[in-house]
Amino acid sequence: MTLTLVPVTKDTVAEYLDFRLSIVDASTASYLSRTDQAPIILASTAHHFVLEDGIAVATAAIKRKNDDDCMSVHMLVDPKMRKPKHLTDLIAQLLKTENLSAVDRETRYHLYPSNGLSFIEADMRAMGFSQVLENIKYVRDPGPPRADEFPHAAKGEQLGYRPMVLDDDLITKYPDIFSCMTDVYNLAFAGRPHVQKTTAKEREKSYHQPDSGFVICVLDDELVASTHFLKLDQEVLATELECLRKHWGTGASDLVCKHVIDEITKRWNLPVIAYADTTNAASRRALERFGFYPVQEHFSWQRTFTAGSRVDF
Repeated sequence: MTLTLVPVTKDTVAEYLDFRLSIVDASTASYLSRTDQAPIILASTAHHFVLEDGIAVATAAIKRKNDDDCMSVHMLVDPKMRKPKHLTDLIAQLLKTENLSAVDRETRYHLYPSNGLSFIEADMRAMGFSQVLENIKYVRDPGPPRADEFPHAAKGEQLGYRPMVLDDDLITKYPDIFSCMTDVYNLAFAGRPHVQKTTAKEREKSYHQPDSGFVICVLDDELVASTHFLKLDQEVLATELECLRKHWGTGASDLVCKHVIDEITKRWNLPVIAYADTTNAASRRALERFGFYPVQEHFSWQRTFTAGSRVDF
């Protein structure tokens, strides 16, 4: 059995997306089908078909990034055969192609199991990997904002913050709204090493996604925050709020998120899901303040090679 990685190109990106949609779990498929994935995929060299003796058996995203302290290699494999043993065998074979006589700086491998699957623990530990908790999935039950939730929203209202659902009328009133949203996003997440900058075009594309919406927040006609939500199958994904640092602690975050929950309830009255990094204690506290509770932990498997050492799996 011989594995081959074939990079995705503009000529094969549609085939790649169709293949992924046919093999991933329902929640991932719902997200992929509702977002414009082709430009994201083609903007990097990370995405590949995995061929076994010439037949596509999986997709692989392999991203290499120079972090402050090391080189990070992130690998995600989605197999057609949805079995932990098959997934583990695939990642083991792919890792063998990484073998290097030496690395010139510390190099850390991060392996992510396909959503709905897990690696076989004994096999991963035998290859020198350790399990690391990455993020936590939270859920909020359907329904409008409750009395004990969003306790700082009233403070935000008193200070003059105004949350609004973005619509065509607002875009007419604020024709540069997508540029402003881009600036807020990029400034809010500038310190996050794994968050890529966005563009006004990407913000506008997200606005036009079906079954989705934005809530923005202004103070004296200045945009200070925004957030996006997207209906998947039988739940709604709420992305992390992007809010300018100088407006932290004002109640604006509670006010915006309360408005998001109210809007989602009016449209669909479905459970709302959100994700928080385990290291982001502030986001976790905020989610719990908004009525969310943890339901699932997501792990990666990591192994680090020191500078000058041989990479050998």
